[in-house]
Amino acid sequence: MIMQPTADSQKSTAGRALGCKLLALGLTLILTGCLIVEDFGTAWNEAKPDPCLNKIAESLYVTEFRRDPANKDMNTLAHAWTVGGHYYLLFKKSAEDKGGYLYRFTVTEGIFQRWRLKPTMRELFEKTYPNAAVSLARDTVTLKTIDANTKKLLLELSDKPEYWEIEEQILYNVLRDPACRFDDRDLKVTGDR
Repeated sequence: MIMQPTADSQKSTAGRALGCKLLALGLTLILTGCLIVEDFGTAWNEAKPDPCLNKIAESLYVTEFRRDPANKDMNTLAHAWTVGGHYYLLFKKSAEDKGGYLYRFTVTEGIFQRWRLKPTMRELFEKTYPNAAVSLARDTVTLKTIDANTKKLLLELSDKPEYWEIEEQILYNVLRDPACRFDDRDLKVTGDR
């Protein structure tokens, strides 16, 4: 006996097909949140460690690498890079690595804000920057190195708020350490505690 499809099974199949098409469309529109740099080049030496970013980097180490950062010297793994008035955290898994993760960040009213590229901006990015030296694969943007061209691209994107959304916020300078370079609060000791 041959079974004929019922109206309900046809609706279910059509619904699954539509769902698959929407999922595929959604996946093609994703830009990414993750910036990976194969070789930081001279940017690593231009960047400097920061005691408050080191604490944040320890947390990121657990999140990104699924490893315990104990016995890791964050001064050799996390450097803050300032270029064109924008801040970036260059972050390695081990000191010997040439590259790693690149995070754009701001500090506003004592809050560290880590930014990610909006996933919905991929199509506009590809149209606006058709010759950009980046690889857009899955959920990452990969740069071969930070050179004059990629620096220019980073600066242009950083000046366009429509490309960015806050991924994480955390208190930057918990102990109000004056050695922390990016604190935008007045660090003078006051009577209020």
